Amino acid sequence: MSAQTAAAAVAALVSLACTAVIAERLARRPSRPAPLIAWLIGFSLFTVATGCLWYGAREGWTEGVFRLYYLTGAILVVPYLAVGELLLVAPGRRATRLVVATMLWVTFASTAAVLAAQVDLAELARAGATPPNGAMGGPWTTILAAVLNTAGTLVLLIGSIASARRRRDLRPLLVAAGVAVIALASTATRLDVYALFALGQALGIVLILAGLVWRR
Repeated sequence: MSAQTAAAAVAALVSLACTAVIAERLARRPSRPAPLIAWLIGFSLFTVATGCLWYGAREGWTEGVFRLYYLTGAILVVPYLAVGELLLVAPGRRATRLVVATMLWVTFASTAAVLAAQVDLAELARAGATPPNGAMGGPWTTILAAVLNTAGTLVLLIGSIASARRRRDLRPLLVAAGVAVIALASTATRLDVYALFALGQALGIVLILAGLVWRR
């Protein structure tokens, strides 16, 4: 097993653990479900995406696995996690309600864009453990991925830092660090640096899990 395949496996398993943690908290706190529901969707999407990454690194990328990875990991996961953060730090605000209301449309639009886009099978066949950015045709898939990930990452970073400062709690900073690591690893692929992508996903989700389960 290569290092990237092992890192992808760790990312998938830790993502599943994060999903389980959020599901357990949702079962214990049914009175405040909105942020937890958004995070449950987000971590479930991340689990699917890292599972696809693991499969692609181990068995090679197929068109179906690549489309599923791109939809869940490259487009939707960060927005759903960001919606959960907004619902936590700014509940009831008009901007928060507007973002929540548009997520259903964003999900359908993203699904339609990924299904309609052409996939370069030759580039997929040449790809290594990391899915190649250029294999998915655009322009809408590229625009959705860039805009949603940039906006969602900023919301997650600002919200986590604000929560840490307001609550005087270091755990949200671990979540912010994990988000930053994943964002940096993803950004590096735009510069054709793919070697550390799976490792960045694994390290980032481990930091996020630590922020979720660490007891003060």
